[in-house]
Amino acid sequence: MKILLYGGTFDPPHYGHLNNLRAAASRVQPDEIVVMPAGVSPFKQMSATPGALRAEMCGCFAEAVQGPRAAARALHVSTWEIEQAAAGRRNYTVLTLEMLARQYPGAELYLAIGSDMLLSFDGWHRWQDILRLAHLVVTSRNTGDIPALQAKAEQLDPGGSRVLFAPVTALPMASSDIRARLAGGESCENELPALVQRVIAREGLYRAKGD
Repeated sequence: MKILLYGGTFDPPHYGHLNNLRAAASRVQPDEIVVMPAGVSPFKQMSATPGALRAEMCGCFAEAVQGPRAAARALHVSTWEIEQAAAGRRNYTVLTLEMLARQYPGAELYLAIGSDMLLSFDGWHRWQDILRLAHLVVTSRNTGDIPALQAKAEQLDPGGSRVLFAPVTALPMASSDIRARLAGGESCENELPALVQRVIAREGLYRAKGD
């Protein structure tokens, strides 16, 4: 059984995220995809958007596995990291993978990451254990960065069996830019799935202060 983990702050999730997940799933052909909104990221400040709303917006990832060419049989959004944060525990990716290894004994675990994450991967907490627990599935966020990625993969994994590359046509998008545009009154409908737009409108998310 193959389990593909796709994590991130997802504040908000956008079509760039869906594009990368679709590419990773196509490369791995997993039996199940676990989308994991972050609780407290070691690399970022805690999101100002409540975890429950970010998890609800992550329902949009179902679009990545729908249709006749769907790459996976099942997808679910896990709030495990959000629950860890609510309990006052700081979480790391390696702990999430250890949880999944317990939940799916004997399964092959795969972790989808962007190219920028691979380049800084040896700065992650217990990164060697991450490579022991899971294969990395790297999608490129920037065109023309493949040589640098391949060199980094060889440095991290000289055996060449733990780092996979998922071909993808990059969609350059960033949640931080989208939040700023939303605060400025833009709709960002070309970047945001319909479900995400509905939650943002319903909850009044990302509005500029004083609106």
